[in-house]
Amino acid sequence: MPTLKQVTCSVYTENDIKLREHQTTYSDGFVSSFIVVPPKSAKFNIQVATQGYIAPGLAMYVFVDGVSQCNRNRTGLLLPGAGVSKSEYEVEFRVRQKEEKLADGTWVGREWTFAGLNTGKIMLYMIIVTEDSRS
Repeated sequence: MPTLKQVTCSVYTENDIKLREHQTTYSDGFVSSFIVVPPKSAKFNIQVATQGYIAPGLAMYVFVDGVSQCNRNRTGLLLPGAGVSKSEYEVEFRVRQKEEKLADGTWVGREWTFAGLNTGKIMLYMIIVTEDSRS
């Protein structure tokens, strides 16, 4: 997806080919794009990356057809400055699978694949953690 407020989200095939976006629309703090599903079943993954400092923490949630798939969190991000590397204030998440917790407490992952006849929406929610919201 296009960059919005220093956050970029992209969908990649298993061969690390970025899928092109179409009919991109912007709203207040929101961007939406359509991608063309490859003609044959293919695995895919989602990348979210920031450019520059956004907040002390960032969380990413992925839903496919309204069903929670996975989430990632990063806290403790620092303000850019002398002696602070980019990895301490920028974030990059790459997620590849639905994660389910089993009854015994272990986790199992199932890779995402595009299916020829299935249609649906992939929704990504991001929560920015500020100092005030952590207390």
